[in-house]
Amino acid sequence: MITKTEKILILLVVCYLPHQQLLSQHISRDNYKGFWEDSLTWDPAWSDPQTIISGYDITINGYVTAGSLGFYNWTTQLIINDTLVIKGNLYLNNNNDLIINDNGVLIIRGNIAIDEHSHITANGYLIVTGNIYKENYRHFGSFNSNDNPPGVFIGGSVFPEEITDNYLNYPVLNCSSPVTNPYPGSGCSSGNMNDLMHDPIYPFFQSTCNFDLTTRYISVCSGDSIRLTASGGTDYTWNGPDNFNSHMQNPYIADADGNMSGAYTVNITAPYACESTDTIRVSVNPLPEVSITSSKDTLCVDDQRTLTGSPAGGTFIIENGPGLLTNNILKATDQGEIYLKYIYSAVCSNTFRQTIISKPVPYADAGNDQELMYHFETKLDGSLQPFENGTWSLLSGTGQIEEIHSPDTKVTGLSLEENVFLWTVSNGACQSGSQVKVAVLDLVVPSVFTPNDDGINDHFNTGDGSDPFEITIFNQWGIVEFESNSYVNAWDGRNNRGNMLPPETYFYILKFKNGQTRKGTVLIVR
Repeated sequence: MITKTEKILILLVVCYLPHQQLLSQHISRDNYKGFWEDSLTWDPAWSDPQTIISGYDITINGYVTAGSLGFYNWTTQLIINDTLVIKGNLYLNNNNDLIINDNGVLIIRGNIAIDEHSHITANGYLIVTGNIYKENYRHFGSFNSNDNPPGVFIGGSVFPEEITDNYLNYPVLNCSSPVTNPYPGSGCSSGNMNDLMHDPIYPFFQSTCNFDLTTRYISVCSGDSIRLTASGGTDYTWNGPDNFNSHMQNPYIADADGNMSGAYTVNITAPYACESTDTIRVSVNPLPEVSITSSKDTLCVDDQRTLTGSPAGGTFIIENGPGLLTNNILKATDQGEIYLKYIYSAVCSNTFRQTIISKPVPYADAGNDQELMYHFETKLDGSLQPFENGTWSLLSGTGQIEEIHSPDTKVTGLSLEENVFLWTVSNGACQSGSQVKVAVLDLVVPSVFTPNDDGINDHFNTGDGSDPFEITIFNQWGIVEFESNSYVNAWDGRNNRGNMLPPETYFYILKFKNGQTRKGTVLIVR
């Protein structure tokens, strides 16, 4: 029902809108079904169809559907030669006329308000599901029809009621002494909705109920929301899978799952026997099972890894952290946490997230290379930081490592020439290695020396750096001339009694701590 306040607001709006060009008109296309607001509904095309009309006539030659319409100020005419369905209210301001010619149909699914000096000629059908409001007590306008009874049906009431009491200019609304055959339901020249149900126009009226489903098929993903929409009615009853029911016009179902797939049926009703049942089919699609199949949770700085997602064909994204992606190759640019996301989209999308910890590569130092003079054991001197683990291993040569996890460990059993050891340092995820070479030089045993106290080659010198060893010197007859249990290059050609030995060839036996023995001859020259 339009209240007095609403009618005043309508008048205020229309009075202050700009005037349109006078004495013009817009005509709907002949035998064309369309919406008022569609420019192609009109011939010629109306570039910007207005719903508040001032200063030009409107002629309906096709089947046109509109929302609420208002005619105001200048004398205009709304002429119905075919069909106009208004899904709201119609307002006729002063001197704005409505003419429904024979075979014309005007259906107003709302109210109609009529101002002073507005004339209505209903020679066709006029069906108003709401109320009729007549402005101004003088009633200078008119409401006529050439039919008996008129094809006018009113679902609500007429205000003021006085114009239904044999008012001269409003015979169509006459209820006290109708000048035409009265309708049995209303007792007036115009009928009510019960009278309409017995009129031949009723099936067509029902067809204009304008119920609408926004869509007949909805496809959503598991976890999404199902939004069912309908319009055109006043009451809605929905039923569907998983015991769903609702009386809302546009129900909302959150967190969809597979049990909600199926047919959702809605029964829509509106006043005056408008009823329709329709169906929306809903498909709830499962989310794909997504994972990262070739990624561990750690990565070393400056290292890279090829990522593989399942199912194939998705996209990797770094949400945050010190990483760089080139296609599906991940490189750690600094230490920290790399937040990785894999997105796969088919019918539905799903995301798998993984945090990869980027750790620094530890620094490995196996110490300095060593050279030993016929010395077959040494101490390896590597370095190790807290929270790191280290391991010694032999790469080439020989050597028995006493403690393989100690950075400074003893190694024995070295072989002559080069022995190579690897010191591997790990922080649990990343590791690096460093090599150290231990070269054992062979003992240089002289074949001749000159113990003459000239300061040159006066001793039997086997070289610096070797371990002390046992030495025994024999003459040509096998007699021991000199011996020492810890020889350190001190023999100057004297025997054990301190006497100078004569210059000749002597035999020696050298015994080392590692069990090796060296035999040979040396010539004393004076």
